[in-house]
Amino acid sequence: MGLYHLGLKIGDTDDELRTALGALQEAGVQVVGATDHTVTHSLYITDPDGNELELYIDVQPEAWRDDPAAVMSPLKPLSL
Repeated sequence: MGLYHLGLKIGDTDDELRTALGALQEAGVQVVGATDHTVTHSLYITDPDGNELELYIDVQPEAWRDDPAAVMSPLKPLSL
């Protein structure tokens, strides 16, 4: 087994996530997913070895700090 997933916080706002999305698209990087996790908004790409990379922002950091179960919220599609 090897690495499956790596998450990188890339900012604090959806605007920063939109900027990252634009830069990825401009560079020809395929975005394989975009998810609203309630406590985070995330874009997913894969590296050349097939490892999944999550680029995310915290939406409501106080929500998961106060209630760690919030990280298990249902997944929703993210529209940027």
